[in-house]
Amino acid sequence: MLTIVAALFPLLVGVASEFVLLERRDGPPPGFSSIGPTPGSEVLTLRFALSSNDIPALHETVYDISTPGNALYGKYISQEEINKFVAPSADTLSRVSSWLSGSNLTSVPVTPAGDWISVNMTVAQANDLLAADFSTFQDQTIDATVVRTLSYAIPRDLQGHIDWVHPTVKFPVTGTRAASFVNRIQTASAKPPTSSVSISADCRVNSSWTPTCLQELYGIPSTPAKPTANVLGVSGFNNDFANKRDLKTFLQLHRPDMNPNTAFDLITLDGGLNNQLPQNAGSDGDPDTQYTIGLATGVPVTYISTGTLPNDLLTEMLDQANFLLRLENPPQTILNTNSDLSIGLESVVSSAMGISICNAYAQLAARGVSYIVQTGIWGAGGTPFGLCTPFDPPFPASCPFVTAVGGTFFDNDEPEETGAFISGGGFSTFFGRPRYQDAAVSGYLQATNNAQATAFNVSGRAVPDLSAIAQVSYISDGAIIDAGSATAFSAAIFASIIALLTNERVAVGKPGLGFLNPLIYANPGVFNDITTGSNPGCDTPGFNATEGWDPVTGFGSPSYPKLQKLCAAL
Repeated sequence: MLTIVAALFPLLVGVASEFVLLERRDGPPPGFSSIGPTPGSEVLTLRFALSSNDIPALHETVYDISTPGNALYGKYISQEEINKFVAPSADTLSRVSSWLSGSNLTSVPVTPAGDWISVNMTVAQANDLLAADFSTFQDQTIDATVVRTLSYAIPRDLQGHIDWVHPTVKFPVTGTRAASFVNRIQTASAKPPTSSVSISADCRVNSSWTPTCLQELYGIPSTPAKPTANVLGVSGFNNDFANKRDLKTFLQLHRPDMNPNTAFDLITLDGGLNNQLPQNAGSDGDPDTQYTIGLATGVPVTYISTGTLPNDLLTEMLDQANFLLRLENPPQTILNTNSDLSIGLESVVSSAMGISICNAYAQLAARGVSYIVQTGIWGAGGTPFGLCTPFDPPFPASCPFVTAVGGTFFDNDEPEETGAFISGGGFSTFFGRPRYQDAAVSGYLQATNNAQATAFNVSGRAVPDLSAIAQVSYISDGAIIDAGSATAFSAAIFASIIALLTNERVAVGKPGLGFLNPLIYANPGVFNDITTGSNPGCDTPGFNATEGWDPVTGFGSPSYPKLQKLCAAL
């Protein structure tokens, strides 16, 4: 587990008096060992997070434009207006530029507001500038190396102007993608029959849900959405691929009423690709595109392929958010189900990077984007693969400006949904509880006698916000994959619902739904309350589902007819 010993506050430890330490750690994480200093001539690409003008004001603006009943509801703002909150001050830019130029270094802005800059420098320059000791560390699990330092500092006169630097003390977390640890590889026929699927009762028996079953269960319409300027974006990271041939097979099998040649558009960044070789189809990209296209009937889907940055999936996430912010019209709904262990839990994400990514999502919210994520498959704790931390909250689900979706299933052919034991949930250690959650979460804590709990942060942002079915089947390499449980599927289902509801609003000249959480917490009655199930994790019993909001299922699963009525009245 990554432990930051000293974070973003002025603390002088073991560096010259003119420096202020930003971050340090006692040693490398398990699985890494130092193999010596990195040659001084090796070139690093470091990113500097510069202090922003007024992030609290940005957050307030997001709440104003996202809260029904507020006079500003639905009045989303431009990126130029957002930059006024996020951009560094002229003084910050001048000080940092002078500091870098003193070492013959120049920076390149990597965000629309210039609050992140990228600088190429040698290891020798980095060691001098940051009072650091960049060394090469061996990752024994995959026989690879990374360059990191165990501490770094900045000159005292830059205190309050540079928040942190990346990559420095944050090590990559190695391991298999989380999705592969669930039972997702039960292949049926490589050439499935092109017949319609069974009704939802049969899906309950088989514990495998298809678009037709989900449409019946949640009341999702199958009629095509009206053509509008509305797009559902599906995030792909680390060159995860979405295969068009698999999509065609999926539609032929599960949506015979649709054109089987319906496809997704593609945008790429960081050298992203979308390899169409069947064997390269991704465990996120394939089901995400198949279920969004198969459920959000008629809504255009764009696959956002983000390339591989060595040992730096967190930067991929930040890059993708900033890429979307640069677009004149970003997708109104964005789905992010990245299931890689290295960004799935707060314990393996530095708080500084987590906050930076969350602030990027706040900017997307200000632009009117509904950002929807999964809560992971580890219940109320970390993974059982050497990273186990009790009540470890999922990230980026813990960001207050995203909508976090947990999982449900049907137990022993029961007629009602129950909370899935794999459903990630809990309370953030990075982010305080947002005010839209106050009534629901404090009510839960009091009713369950957890108001004074010490095992988890009762004042933190609580997840999930809602839930949906976590068991589906999809097509990969031409074969049916009868999947186990994963909240990535749940998030794809809910994102499809939101894309359809947004489309209905845009079609009548209204703004899209934007940031959803204030609307969700003000209207819990539009969800099917789930009162059974629990999410044990990391040798703890986890939490129990109960009446009202809970950290297993949130407010429960969606009812499209109720949500449709609510959204039409806004």
